[in-house]
Amino acid sequence: MGKLEILIPKKRVSFSKLETNRYPLGKAFSHNEKTYKGFYLVSFMEEYTLKIYEKGFEEEQAKVGYEVARTWSFAHQTPPEVLREAYSKPDFDPEMRHYCFKDGKMIGFLTSKVIEPKEDGRKRASLVFPSILAEHKEATDLLIERAFDFLKKKDVEVVETYVSALSGNNYDLAHKWDFKYVQDSDNLVYILNGVEIKATLETVEIRDFDREKDLEKWLELVRKYDEPSEEGIKNLIKELDNESGNIIAHLVIEVDDKIVGTTMVYKNEIKPNTANLAFTYVTESEYLKNLAVKVKEVGKLRKIDTFFIWLFRGRLKLRKYFEELNFKYGQPSASLFEKYLK
Repeated sequence: MGKLEILIPKKRVSFSKLETNRYPLGKAFSHNEKTYKGFYLVSFMEEYTLKIYEKGFEEEQAKVGYEVARTWSFAHQTPPEVLREAYSKPDFDPEMRHYCFKDGKMIGFLTSKVIEPKEDGRKRASLVFPSILAEHKEATDLLIERAFDFLKKKDVEVVETYVSALSGNNYDLAHKWDFKYVQDSDNLVYILNGVEIKATLETVEIRDFDREKDLEKWLELVRKYDEPSEEGIKNLIKELDNESGNIIAHLVIEVDDKIVGTTMVYKNEIKPNTANLAFTYVTESEYLKNLAVKVKEVGKLRKIDTFFIWLFRGRLKLRKYFEELNFKYGQPSASLFEKYLK
């Protein structure tokens, strides 16, 4: 389909009432609006097909998600096998997943979910802004409008979304759709990249994690800072085994038979030049410096130049050590916005 442009007198039509995406067969046209001598110049381009979830969409959804995520600072996307598991659960609602196709190919998707109400008692839903292939950005609004239509039919009154400079950076999109800032998350992220750390490895020994020798000592730190349930501890131990192929290095500093510093370099398969520093715990800033130097050495060998460290819940106690170093960012990883539909 080619490009269609029409002139509409501004005094005769409200552009907001030009409903371009409500077609019985899910057909939709993206549109752009410009003012030209008292008229709206409206361009309709690219015919898209909008659908809710259907079994078998998982592979394409993950493929689109991976491609979009590679453009983010912190890349993440749920793999297809995990999507299939989630979408097969009895409480999954297919009308909470929206997909956009062009010429039979998926080019974008949006996810949403009805969540528990807050003190105001209003029915709420969470929404993640669309992941759209770069050459089809004009379809973004179609997916958002479509999601709102379905949420309204389900009597949802308030929609929440988290916006992050690290993943998607959709602040402009939040403002465009009249989402209002509520608060920052209590999850802080620090970035180690290009930072010159003045520390030496000569005064402390940093060694690899020894499962048999270190596990219980390491779990003491996990319990202290993360306060997991015993069931959570069991699951964590299983994950250490299941995710061993993704752990590039698990580093430990031990003093007087106690672990005083540790971090886990966890690779990012979507964006190989980045990695997470998971389970980073230290008792002094000097140990954090030592770990940072070692991590950068590991990164140089693996061609990793950017590391993300997340502090939340009990780990926020460690913030003072990060602020003593020249770690970048040190800001909330995301901010909560909300929009009233009714």
